[in-house]
Amino acid sequence: MKSWHLGLILSLLTLSAAAQDYTALCREEAQRGQVQACQKAIAVTPRDPDLHALLGQAYFASGLYNQGLKALREAVITSNGATEHRYRYAGFAALINEYPKAAQELELIVAAEPGHLKAWTLLADCYRYMKNRPDANRAGRKAAELGDPAEAYILAVRYNSGEDIKVDPAEELRWLERSAKAGYAAAIQDLVRFYADGRPGMPPDATKRDYWQRKAKKLN
Repeated sequence: MKSWHLGLILSLLTLSAAAQDYTALCREEAQRGQVQACQKAIAVTPRDPDLHALLGQAYFASGLYNQGLKALREAVITSNGATEHRYRYAGFAALINEYPKAAQELELIVAAEPGHLKAWTLLADCYRYMKNRPDANRAGRKAAELGDPAEAYILAVRYNSGEDIKVDPAEELRWLERSAKAGYAAAIQDLVRFYADGRPGMPPDATKRDYWQRKAKKLN
């Protein structure tokens, strides 16, 4: 009986050591697009989501995108839908123009974590590529509210042009300033023009124009 227990313990230790060796090699080789070590590591510990994620990245690095996305999906499953793995899957899906798949995962993320700025920003981009303007506007506004300067600028432009929204110079200015204060160059340039030209009911303001003009020059 003791011999049987000792054999089992030695076998488990051997498997553990092998898993550690393969995992270390997997991390090293994934960046070079080599999948063998990751496949061996997964064979030893098939429920490790990080290994599936590394395998997915290895496939992508080697140009095997479908296999990569499948491995990243397995990382989502084995992690029980962890945000980290959902977001990684969405990012790689978007990279190969699988925007509906990316959007589906991102919607799950923002439903669980409404303050996830990166998910909202990527979601807005996905919907734009999908030509889904209502959802792109919804996600873009949320990203702007959470502090994304590019989305704040897009929202300001919409308030200026009236794209799917009522023209509103006060809202245009509000979002331009939020974006500009975060250092977004296009917003700073537009603020210079805004204060130089004014808007109906909002006269030009030379002092603020000059202030933002100085900011713009520092960016060049």
